[in-house]
Amino acid sequence: MPMNKADYLSNWDEIAREIKDKANWTCQECGKPCRRPGTSWMEFVESLLSSPWYDQTLEEVSDDNGEWGIVQKKQRFTLTVSHANHNPLDCRPENLRALCSTCHLKYDAPHHANSRRQNSRKKLEENGQLTLDFEVANE
Repeated sequence: MPMNKADYLSNWDEIAREIKDKANWTCQECGKPCRRPGTSWMEFVESLLSSPWYDQTLEEVSDDNGEWGIVQKKQRFTLTVSHANHNPLDCRPENLRALCSTCHLKYDAPHHANSRRQNSRKKLEENGQLTLDFEVANE
């Protein structure tokens, strides 16, 4: 989910860079190395040649006509910073983790699913959907 910069502290870029530097630009969940700013894609891929991560840099794809090709998967090596409590204003170091984009999406998935449910219910209620609150009696 794209971030809304208005929800973050004004110095978020500096905070995030510090967390990434402390993690040595490596995902703190899966250990994947990620590309540092200023490193070209080719330099980065060359640094992975003898690592198990090299195979993730490219992917074979086909189009609707059955034509095959190879695409670079740069986004797989993007390092992000996750808020453990999902509050973008809580930038305490113990609340922040450097995660590759894949691990960050996996970590946030339950939170985003819950937010979607709540927003969907709220929209239904705003459009006139009635809700019933009831208790089930224990028998």
